[in-house]
Amino acid sequence: MGDIKRKFARGVLIYGVSIGLSLALVLAVLALLGYDVGRAFTTLFFTSFRSAFGFRETIKKAIPLMFTTYAFTIPFMIKFFNIGGWGQMLFGGTAVTVVSLLLAPVGLPAIVLVPMLLVVGMAAGALPAGVAGWLKARHDINPIISTIMLNFVAFYTVNLAATADRFKDPTAGHPITIPLPAAATLGTWWGIPQSILGAVAAVVFVHLLLERTRLGYEIRAVGYNENAARTYGINFEKTILFTFLLSGALAGLGGTFEVMNIHGKLIEGFAKTSGAQYGILGILTSLVVAGNPLSVPVAAFFMSVLLVGADSLQRVMQVPVEMVFVSQAVIVMSVVVLRTRLSGKGR
Repeated sequence: MGDIKRKFARGVLIYGVSIGLSLALVLAVLALLGYDVGRAFTTLFFTSFRSAFGFRETIKKAIPLMFTTYAFTIPFMIKFFNIGGWGQMLFGGTAVTVVSLLLAPVGLPAIVLVPMLLVVGMAAGALPAGVAGWLKARHDINPIISTIMLNFVAFYTVNLAATADRFKDPTAGHPITIPLPAAATLGTWWGIPQSILGAVAAVVFVHLLLERTRLGYEIRAVGYNENAARTYGINFEKTILFTFLLSGALAGLGGTFEVMNIHGKLIEGFAKTSGAQYGILGILTSLVVAGNPLSVPVAAFFMSVLLVGADSLQRVMQVPVEMVFVSQAVIVMSVVVLRTRLSGKGR
């Protein structure tokens, strides 16, 4: 019990100091630029809770951010970086769009089509991630390189699908497809996307997988000590491949929900928010929680609060949204430095 209390106190100290440093820096810069610091503070942190609209927008951003955070966090547990969460999200969204539009003439009911599209989206995200994992396991190719390169493939795949004669919206001046059939879309409850059920299911699944299964044990064992894991018979190559497949499937599911539940069509840029890629924001969020899967939903929600506040700052005070990105970067750097120093590794 004493050890748990010490860890909790250390966590509160780390995150409290980090957020305080970030806030102090941002507010100081805003003051120097002549902005109303008090108004900026309340706008940034409380927009999400002042109205039902603000809270709904926060949830909408938190759901895809949670999936891309998992996409980085799970390989990070075995000391590898998946930089391709954004691209895997794009692949998922593109795949469900193409499949749903191709099947539109068939007229499948939602009870059949929606589960099918969820599987398609996860498979589409898992495929490029699996390629990166396989290249590392079999040919020792750094997954940082392969996942980054596959992001470009994903980006142009979105453009290809959104501008194809069979799918494009002829009235749009931007790469956008025609709407998905109604049976391929999800609705809302009081403005909250129904995809929140998928997000909750993903949290439960990841927790049970990592804490209650042999595969989860192997992932954690490899992360703690790769050499010891090999010595005790854990298949290192299989573990790499599985973690990348799982991370890609989750990112692809995030893209699937964005297309099916938020946009209802494929739009170039659907995997961005406030001008930043969900993949990059997912990496930042994962670093904040040190790759701890249990903390991902909370951190994703907090980051989304900042994003919603940033959008509001830009609208009502003309504060550049990049200021919030600076604050997020400071939070990440502060958390990493403080965590390292308090653990004694920086000595």
